[in-house]
Amino acid sequence: MIRAGLPRILRSLGVLLVVAALTCQLAFLMPGDPALILLGQESTEAQRAELRHTLGLDQGFFPRFFDWVGGVLTGDWGTSFTSGRPVLTEILERIPVTLELVLLAQLLALAAIIPLALGSARRVGGRFDRVVSTATFITLAVPSFVVGVILIYLFAVHLGWLPATGYVAFAEDPIQNLRRMILPALTLGISEAAVYTRALRGAAIEAVRAPYAYATMVRGASDRALMWRRILRPSSPTLVAMLGITVATALGGSLLVEQLFALPGLGRLTVGALGARDLPLIQGVVLFAAIVVVAAGILTDIALFLIDRRSARGRS
Repeated sequence: MIRAGLPRILRSLGVLLVVAALTCQLAFLMPGDPALILLGQESTEAQRAELRHTLGLDQGFFPRFFDWVGGVLTGDWGTSFTSGRPVLTEILERIPVTLELVLLAQLLALAAIIPLALGSARRVGGRFDRVVSTATFITLAVPSFVVGVILIYLFAVHLGWLPATGYVAFAEDPIQNLRRMILPALTLGISEAAVYTRALRGAAIEAVRAPYAYATMVRGASDRALMWRRILRPSSPTLVAMLGITVATALGGSLLVEQLFALPGLGRLTVGALGARDLPLIQGVVLFAAIVVVAAGILTDIALFLIDRRSARGRS
């Protein structure tokens, strides 16, 4: 396994190096003088010169890159302009909120899509299959912030069942935490559920048409045993792969969701950093997102390897 995964790990490290190099050059990707853009027209030349020295903008690429990467490896990700606090501290404080949002969204999506996709694949072309396919196409066409606005109006404004904005830590009040996280998780999970449903439905249809599934039906197995043992298990690699991709890209989806529901997570931190032109914080968030994507890809490959090996043992 280690020998087979070594090329993937090396490629992932190469991707991180490229992302780190581009992140280090973010200031120079701006048109004009980076110091003038970051500080504004009201800044003095002395202030701009001090900022260039602080960020290493007065150095060449390689000295600046190695200094920044060395700081990242030792835990010094820079200091935020807006808060004056270490960038790594800002990121680590926001991780629990975004992590909870992403995990709840995945749980809600999986709880909905598995029976929908399996039931749709069991009777392809039937009424249930047509309803599910139409609903997934409509969901994919609707932006997540529109879904969030609809959920806020329905459950917070019209029915008054759930709060629309705000956050309470799980350690402080678990019930209030879940009440305030349900709508954001639904907003993020509904769009992902549509993607999962399409992918799992296609894999389940292939599994239904396989000879072993037909043999199971001939032996008189129940629909539940057929769908869960003979259809879901062979389709699980597709679902695991989709989970890995979606979890890795969920940081992008959390930008709008956290801003809409006023959640103090990484997404809202990123939006605030962009608005304040907080370059060290933007660099830290971009690098952290790249690390999450690479780590999710590696973990997905490991999970798929273990599933394939277990399936091979079962066939033998």
